[in-house]
Amino acid sequence: MAEAVISAVVERLANLLIGEVIFLKGVRAEFERLQKELVSIQGFLKTVDSIHNQDPSFRIWVADVRDVAYDVEDIIDNFLLPEEGINNFFKRCARKLRNIFKLHRSGVDLKEIFSKLDDISERRKRYDTTNVRERTISSNTSELLLRRSYPHQRDDDIIGLEVQKNRLMAELSKEEDRFCVVSIYGMGGSGKTTLAKEVYNHQNIKSHFDSYAWTSISQQMNARAVLQEILRKVGNTPSLETGSMQEVELVEKIHAILEGKRYLVVLDDIWNTKDWDVLEPAFPKRKGSKIMFTTRNKEVAEHADRWSYHCEPRSLTDDEAWELLCKKAFPPNVADSRCFFSSDKEKCGRAMVKKCGGLPLAIVVLGGLLASKRSLDEWETVSKQIETIGMRNGKDDDVVLSILSLSYIELPYHLKPLFLYLGLFPEDSNIPVKKVVHMLIAENLIIGQDGETIEEVGRHYLDELIHRCMVQIGQKSLGGERVKTCRLHDKMRDLCIDIGKKENFFEVISHQSSKPSSSSAPCSKLRRCSIYIEEIGKEYVFPKHITPCLRTVFFNVNRLFPNIVYKDFKLLKVLEIQGGVYSEEFYEVLMKLRNLRYLRVYGDGVIKLKSNVMHQLRHVYGGQITLSKIDKMTGLQTLSYVNAGPWMTDLLKLTNLEKLGIRVLHENTSRLLTIAIGGGLDKLRSLTVLGNDELSSDLLEAISMKHRLQKLSLNLIKVNKFPSQFPSNLIKLSLDLGFSENLLEDPMPTLEKLLHLLSLELRYSYYGKQMVCSAKGFPKLKHLKICYFHPLEEWTVEKGAMTCLTTCEICYCEKLKMVPQGFRFLTRLQELKINGMPKSFEERVKEGGEDWETVKHIPSITTVKN
Repeated sequence: MAEAVISAVVERLANLLIGEVIFLKGVRAEFERLQKELVSIQGFLKTVDSIHNQDPSFRIWVADVRDVAYDVEDIIDNFLLPEEGINNFFKRCARKLRNIFKLHRSGVDLKEIFSKLDDISERRKRYDTTNVRERTISSNTSELLLRRSYPHQRDDDIIGLEVQKNRLMAELSKEEDRFCVVSIYGMGGSGKTTLAKEVYNHQNIKSHFDSYAWTSISQQMNARAVLQEILRKVGNTPSLETGSMQEVELVEKIHAILEGKRYLVVLDDIWNTKDWDVLEPAFPKRKGSKIMFTTRNKEVAEHADRWSYHCEPRSLTDDEAWELLCKKAFPPNVADSRCFFSSDKEKCGRAMVKKCGGLPLAIVVLGGLLASKRSLDEWETVSKQIETIGMRNGKDDDVVLSILSLSYIELPYHLKPLFLYLGLFPEDSNIPVKKVVHMLIAENLIIGQDGETIEEVGRHYLDELIHRCMVQIGQKSLGGERVKTCRLHDKMRDLCIDIGKKENFFEVISHQSSKPSSSSAPCSKLRRCSIYIEEIGKEYVFPKHITPCLRTVFFNVNRLFPNIVYKDFKLLKVLEIQGGVYSEEFYEVLMKLRNLRYLRVYGDGVIKLKSNVMHQLRHVYGGQITLSKIDKMTGLQTLSYVNAGPWMTDLLKLTNLEKLGIRVLHENTSRLLTIAIGGGLDKLRSLTVLGNDELSSDLLEAISMKHRLQKLSLNLIKVNKFPSQFPSNLIKLSLDLGFSENLLEDPMPTLEKLLHLLSLELRYSYYGKQMVCSAKGFPKLKHLKICYFHPLEEWTVEKGAMTCLTTCEICYCEKLKMVPQGFRFLTRLQELKINGMPKSFEERVKEGGEDWETVKHIPSITTVKN
């Protein structure tokens, strides 16, 4: 980590020396000398990066180097800290005085840095990499590239779970006279979630239940968030509707929807009995319905239902473990496998696998670790390292910890900050890749490379962590080429938190009271923290010596946002707040964050931002954001979601904007948006508009001309007629046109000409009785959802239309008589969902029904009843 920190600081020093020529008078020579010194230390650290020496004094030396790098970063950020808007002569004079003071202060601080570096240099002479006896483990990235097509995102390397899978399926499908809670229990990494996914996603299970949902439970459960996710899935309820609902409302709504249905809800990784007691009232005690737990504690399962089946995944046999390791360690479809495999290598590998005790997680991570190793010598080195780390930790039997630790130690220095940063996110999170990359860029933790954008570099970093099996794939992008979300296994997150605290990279603080849960106070140079606050009305007190150093803060709030007693976050670059109700004190804190680059705030209340103090912002996300002016926020790349207003006159100045989300668009603000889109915003790739007035034809025409636009969502708006054209390069389109009797024109002839479209969702967008998808239309469409076409009676799909379609959902089209006969030609269709349709329609698609021959090739057909 020290090398990663210094690398980022060296890059910033170089940019400072180039860009701040005028303002560096008097201290430029000191900054240049400092850069050269850090480059020398950086070279030394690169040399020893993979020589995993664990001598205590060596670790102290490296920690001192890291702390100096942090000090330098503080000097740079303080030096470059933007001033507030200067409106008059006296303020301009005051700024000049402050700049003089800054130069003087920087000079004093630099002298202290050089003093520390002299001391470090003296101690460095006592270390020589040639005297470090531990062998180097190479990290062959080119070997990892051979595995880029390997399907780590899917749990299809299921080994040794077939018997238990069949038993669980039988238990869930069993007709019983009571409501049952089935469970899978066992230690972390034993395959509980893998087994649950196999069962939950099986077509026989999906077809057995009327409604189903899967949600993950974290160790600090946010009941409201869990209930919102369940409601979205069982009720097909948009996030906008669930966002303002309280726990009691959510419980009542879920109960009402599930009443009278046979349902299955999976609660993945539930930790204690109290969490189940909170969630239980949402579930009607209907016979035939099932809840399935995964939990580490058998007592939790027995507390919920003593009489149902409780499954404990068994350990893998030696042969099964070796088979799983081979799937992860060797590339698939390699013509000449001899270069990867030998009897000696098998003997070494089987010995390592035996140490894993049959635990799937340990084997998978070990496979990822070995994936970049060709030679027997490298495999034997890994084996010895596992033993060494295990003995050093005093836990010879904790092979999982040893393997996970080694997988981190072996990471190239540039990947370590990204891996540790993932530990900031809540347990069981689906972490958006774009989000974490933007956060890392805001902190200068990703360094650009020639020929690639900095975002592409960040994505490649994450890809490498995935191919090392340290990070799991959550969802893929629409086209399937990119990873959209990723996940950390619980034990991997535990490793992040443990290393993050030791390396002073970040700390997780649980505040169920006003005091930290950890026994020791956070370090004085703490850079990042993730804070969990559950009690109402508690103050959160930041120690005064910590806040000037913080660069990233995550708040995870259950209810009322706390009063922040100490407010000096002047160097904060990333702020995320999930949940809570915001007070006036919060706005005062927010307005002082002049260094903020990334802001994501979701909770109850309107967030107010001012351009004159927050012009460093690059990405802004929120539920409801109100802006006064944005003329100085010229670096903004993301602005979503914001309330429409007069500030939109400045949209033309946002020449870097790529994502825009506008709420409550009215006639006057619609005109302002039309001017902005028609005359600028040339980099815009994603546009969302939520309004309650009629959308002007001028705005629709301006939008249609944005050929770089890839994602468009027009929701809760009204139009006189269906738009005649859309941006030609759209890959995702969502329309909710407020349902008007004027929409009598079939939308499909217009939409099917969008040659790049991958996803299409239509709500209240057609008032006619007949609809036709013609041959060769929608050549790339993969996902289609049609909802609330109330008068629609007949839907024709011609042969050759939508040939790439994989999922289709038909909702609340009550007069639609039957599934289009052309569905028989959709050979790639994997899933058909039918929601809120008449019983006669549902019966037609069942085996033996009138439309069975049309749909029998579709692997998954599910119906959700009203």
